[in-house]
Amino acid sequence: MHRLADAAAAFTSNARNPDLRRAQLSFLGAWTAEWAFTVALGIVAYRDGGATALGLVGLLRMVPSAICAPLLSPLADRGRRERVLVVVSSLRGVVTAAAAVVAARGGAPAAIYALAVLSTMAATLFRPAHSALLPSLCHTGHELASANVVRGMLDSASTVVGPLVAAVLLEVADVAMVFTVAAAASLWSAGLLLGLRYEAPPRPSAPVRPRLVREAAEGLSVVVHNRDLALVLGLAAAQSFTRGGLTVLSVVTSIELLGRGEPGAGTLMTAVGVGAVLGSLAASLLVGTRRLGAWFSVGVTLWGLPIALVGVAPRDPAALGLLALVGVGNALIDVAGFTLLGRMAPDQVLARVFGVLESLVAVSIGIGAVAASWAVEAWGPRPALVAIGLLCPVLAAASW
Repeated sequence: MHRLADAAAAFTSNARNPDLRRAQLSFLGAWTAEWAFTVALGIVAYRDGGATALGLVGLLRMVPSAICAPLLSPLADRGRRERVLVVVSSLRGVVTAAAAVVAARGGAPAAIYALAVLSTMAATLFRPAHSALLPSLCHTGHELASANVVRGMLDSASTVVGPLVAAVLLEVADVAMVFTVAAAASLWSAGLLLGLRYEAPPRPSAPVRPRLVREAAEGLSVVVHNRDLALVLGLAAAQSFTRGGLTVLSVVTSIELLGRGEPGAGTLMTAVGVGAVLGSLAASLLVGTRRLGAWFSVGVTLWGLPIALVGVAPRDPAALGLLALVGVGNALIDVAGFTLLGRMAPDQVLARVFGVLESLVAVSIGIGAVAASWAVEAWGPRPALVAIGLLCPVLAAASW
């Protein structure tokens, strides 16, 4: 009962804080846009060149983002972080709208890929800035843990809403409409942050000659010299590798193994989101626990093992249930991982530490997408699912 009371308090504390409420809803809009955009882009790539194109586009999206995330994250450690978020979401909205126009006019897929790179580069700055903003909106450590629980729930909800919207629109309309809805969600995210009112902690203003490389290196140095931070980020990179693989494998599994067609790719990712919502409800019970590290490891395990089992027995509806377990793991990672990082990293470099995380996530997703496409071409879909899926549980066990 005590855990249930803590979980309920996590949601009510966010609802009572108007600035925190706006920030959380902005996150929901941004990540709903990201998931819908990812599904639509995957369909464009698969039509263009099958699994190989899916993997290459995944890498193309993520490598520039991996480079830019730590270099741009120092900007969020100066001044007011919500201004960075407004710029990021506005840019993503405009770029995604441009992708919708290209798709509607039957333009070259390469143009959509180029726009996807710009959108993803902007997106990689959103989570570090948002993660660094939350402590400023919270008044106690318990409220910060509660905010991460609620954000984990909203992250999970976006994993349902984004792919589900994409699946429905692919059934009744086309890819261009999916891009249009994603653009609207990004712009809504930006608008919510315009009215924040809070006292920001003192931070250095931008110097006349910015030293972004040196400041980014300071964030990396904090991670390198903190064993616990490095371990959490390493496991997050493994989870992101698997996530990149899943962007390829979900499309291939739907079309080649389950016979669900293109809309089925959105349905499979919706199953991940449904599991994530249920997992977030369970993860809300973790507020106040001293075993966040252990639960983080459990989440990493769940991100891979069910994918391997889909490869062993690729059947409906078992595949949907197994991918829902992936969503449960995602919820555990969000709550435990971001709370741990928020507690361990000093505020003056907090956005830069999250920038290092975002860089690792981006490059790992890109490498995972290429690895999955290569595995599909070399071994076939089922062995690829098993191989990609086993990475996370093996590393989680090794680091226990």
